[in-house]
Amino acid sequence: MRIPSAGAPVSISTLLSATLGFSGIDVFRDDFTRFLSCKHVQLTGSGTSALFGILGTLSHRSPGKTEVILPSYTAPSLVLPIRKAGLTPVLAEMSTATLNADSSSLLDRVTGNTLGVMPVHMYGLASDTDILAEELANSEIYTIEDACSSQGTMISGRQSGTWGDIRFYSFNRGKNMATLAGGAFSTEDDELARDIGAALNDYPAPALRKRIQNTAYAWALAAAVRPLGYTALYPLVSKFKYTELHTEFVVKQYSDFQARIGSRILATFDRIADRRCDNARFVRQSLADLESVALPDELQDSVPVYNQCPVLLPNSDIRERIHKQILETGLEVTLLYPNPVHRIYSDIWDGTSADPFPNATTISERILLIPVHPLIPRPALVAAVEIIRKHTKNARPGTTKEATL
Repeated sequence: MRIPSAGAPVSISTLLSATLGFSGIDVFRDDFTRFLSCKHVQLTGSGTSALFGILGTLSHRSPGKTEVILPSYTAPSLVLPIRKAGLTPVLAEMSTATLNADSSSLLDRVTGNTLGVMPVHMYGLASDTDILAEELANSEIYTIEDACSSQGTMISGRQSGTWGDIRFYSFNRGKNMATLAGGAFSTEDDELARDIGAALNDYPAPALRKRIQNTAYAWALAAAVRPLGYTALYPLVSKFKYTELHTEFVVKQYSDFQARIGSRILATFDRIADRRCDNARFVRQSLADLESVALPDELQDSVPVYNQCPVLLPNSDIRERIHKQILETGLEVTLLYPNPVHRIYSDIWDGTSADPFPNATTISERILLIPVHPLIPRPALVAAVEIIRKHTKNARPGTTKEATL
């Protein structure tokens, strides 16, 4: 039995309601606004589309500022909207303790040319966005919070994705709150909401043919994310997996069909989040006594809703053996991004000098992601934990010298 790395439990009743219903985007927008307890939300075709609209608007408001600071180990696709908006990505070092970029490392990269700083809540783990927002509160630099993988994560009693000046989210199929695809941005600033909203409104609406395709795809995906359906449909499903680096993206609007799915998911999201937390807690508690396995620190006063549960293994060789053996059980553990951002784009680092972000490289070489979505059967996690323990119980702890931040 194969068990996918990402799974969003969408019921038949939800799909019927989305397919035959008449409510529109406004309903889900209002629902998501209440979920975040924020002032302004607008939906769009993807998280990448939302970020592109944000950056284009901010660039117009702050001419001459061209740099956006982001973590050196994160989704490499974030570089695409930065460059498409005519801006320059500037990378910050990671912490191997938190698997996020520390606020101090992001702030150290700030210059007079900085347009925005982009903290990312990797894997659902809270980044210390509150400190960053406080430090930049009286500056002309925008805090652009990436909450694409952290829907439901709480920081000091507030949702992630409510701390930055502008925030963006993804509802792609692998996210905590998945509506097949889609994204959103939010802000408390009336003028930013107006200007960014106007930019997103200019995106083309999906054509009728595309809307029909998305409806059929959503029905197929609802079956495929379940272990039985995934196993039966794997020869077909495998053709839709992301296997190559994205080199472009398409800006587009959200659809009423996706919005109807979103409203139904929000109604049961607490149960989905609790299941993710319970699965991640089991993995972490089962590995906590192993000195050779590093579990990321959780930010104080945070309650993470894990997108996937990350562990750092002693070295890449042990990781390769564990990865292969867990895959053989059917559980689709992943490595996420095989390389950090600076090792993907040669114009950021050409490889001829010393590695500028050694922590990011270490994370990419040692990380393993355990799926914790609500459709994971507990025996699958038990088997994965036993394999990790078998290969690491007597291993030497990985040696990582933290970069000076």
